[in-house]
Order: sequence, then C-alpha cells, then structure tokens
Amino acid sequence: MNLRVKRKKAVWLQMNTDERRSGILLSIYGAPRTEMCETGILVAMYKDIRVVMVLLSLALAAIPAWVAGSAVLRNFSVLKSWKRAEGVVMRMPAADYVELEIGVEPDTRRVVASPDHQLGLSLFHKVPVFLDPSDPGRVRVGGLLQLWLWPTALVLAAVVLVAGGAGASRLGLAGAASVSDQTGRWMFSPPPPPLSTDIRVYRPGSEWRAPLVWSLLGAAALACGLFVTSGGRIPRMCLGAIGVVFMLLMWALSVDHKTTEISADHDGMRKTSAFGWCQIRWEQVGSVERQELALTNWRPRLGWDLPFPGRTTTSVVFADRSGRTLILMSDHMQPGNTMLRLLDLCAERTGLRMEFRRIYTRNM
Repeated sequence: MNLRVKRKKAVWLQMNTDERRSGILLSIYGAPRTEMCETGILVAMYKDIRVVMVLLSLALAAIPAWVAGSAVLRNFSVLKSWKRAEGVVMRMPAADYVELEIGVEPDTRRVVASPDHQLGLSLFHKVPVFLDPSDPGRVRVGGLLQLWLWPTALVLAAVVLVAGGAGASRLGLAGAASVSDQTGRWMFSPPPPPLSTDIRVYRPGSEWRAPLVWSLLGAAALACGLFVTSGGRIPRMCLGAIGVVFMLLMWALSVDHKTTEISADHDGMRKTSAFGWCQIRWEQVGSVERQELALTNWRPRLGWDLPFPGRTTTSVVFADRSGRTLILMSDHMQPGNTMLRLLDLCAERTGLRMEFRRIYTRNM
C-alpha cells in the first residue's frame, strides 16, 4: 500500500525528449524544496525580463514612428497649401542654415531656410522652394530627399525596433532546458534545477555598480540632444538615440553582472545570469588560464609598450582543447575561499592548474 502511495506522489519532470529518454524521475521526497522554488523564481525572472525587453522595444519604436508621422503630415500640408517657387542656393554656412535667392531679376530677394539636412543641396543650384502664404518669411526647401528622406529613415528605425521586440519575445520560449545540454553554448532558456553543491561564486558589487556610473555618459548625450539647440535636428536626435542605446546597454550589463552565479560539482560547472545560462562537463576543459588583456601599441624594434594603468582587464578563462572559451569569469569572484575550492575541484577532476597568460591588443 505504501509503495502505491509513493508511486502516486512521484512527479515526472516533463522537460523535453532527452530527459524523458534518460528517465530522470524526481519524487517529492527526493527533490529538495529549495531547488524547486529557485527554479520557479528563475522561470518567472526570465519571463519578466522578456516582457520588459518587448515593452521597451515597442516604446522606443513609438518615438521614431510618432516623429515620422508628424513629418509626413507636415509635408502633405506644405505640398497642399504652400506656394511653390524656385530658388538658388547661395550660402550653406551651417547644417541647419541655408540662404536661398528667390524671384527673377530685378525682383529677387533672399530668404533663410532651416532644412533637416543638406543632402541634395549644392551651391548655386536651383531647388524647389515652398513659401507660406500667411508668412512669406517661412520657407521650406522641397525635393525628394529634403521632404521624404528623414521620415523614411525614421520609419525604418521603428521597423527595426519592432523586429527587435519580436525577436526578444521569442527568447527563452524553446522550453525548459535539459541537464544534457552541457556543450558550453549560451542558452537563453531558463536553466535546469540548481546543482546540488555549496560551491557558488558571484561577482563583487563594484562590477555591477560600475556600468551604472558609465551610463551617466549616455544620459549626458541624451541631455545634449534634447537641450542643445545650436545643432541641426537630425544630429541632435542621433546623439540622443546614441545616448539612450548606451544607457540601455550599461543597464543590461549591470543586471547581468548583478545576477551572475557560477556553481560547480563533480560533474561540471554552470554559469547563470538574468539573460541565460551555459554548462560544461569537466571532460571538455582543456585549459584554465588567468588572462590579462592589455591595450597597448606595437613599436618596431622596441616591441609592445607597457600598458597604461587602468587599461588592462583580468579574467579567468576555462577553454576547451581547441582554445575556444567555454566559461569566462571575473578574477574577483566572491567569496574568495569558495573560488579557491572551485579551482581545486577543477584541478582534481581535470588535472589542470591555472596558468597565467598576457594578451596584448593593439590600441585603436
């Protein structure tokens, strides 16, 4: 009777075909409660990040779409109600300043236009000009490039952002991962249940706070694009867009560093973060190196210059026998004693000790 009750309480984890074939069976007696809870948290976390990425892509796509719609409506209004004439480009001292001469001798006059860009304009060449009937001082430069290049570029940017959101919505939807996926490839799906080990290391707090500080540069670029009015509209919007992209990348890097965890047991090692996971077997590891990457210059007869302080990065790299990086981690993983235990376990399972290697990279 007790055997029947235990069989009814057994739970098959329907992850994928590989796990079903391998016959992995966890009962509610055998599976630790904490592992099952942590797995649920990871699944929810990846879902939340996927939703945030989709909403962020759509919100960013709405900005160029709205600006493009406004530009198209403005162009149709100009074509419909403004008076068309011809002018000659006399001066182009700035990106958003063009001086035109309109009319026929001797009744010519000069007007100033503020185009979005100067593509299609040349000195002393004729261009179509639109004059506002209610205010003759308001002038709009016509032509295919002047009227439609900027809205087209904005629509393409919106399409790219929507496509990015569609791609982000598919991340992690391939189903739960299999324990047999130990190839060293980065997986965007939620990881298998946590390893049954107490060897877990994390990045120090400074490594996830630093990208937040660097994101202030993106905020400065965005502020310049919004509040510095001396430049043209297109350069200002491009500068603001660069600032937004830089801030988002730095925030994503901060989240990745904050949630990075590396664990190891007698079978292999796993790296997880908010954006996915990868796992390797000890048999795959062909080298363990403490790599120092130095940005410097090569001088004939003298060799490489000594790198300037602060221009070197150090990391611990687990690579296969062909030199392909399997797992890369910070040189300052914490706790320190647990990091030493991880390296000792690696030496026990692979016979490899960590070696030092300095790599010089030419400074751009």
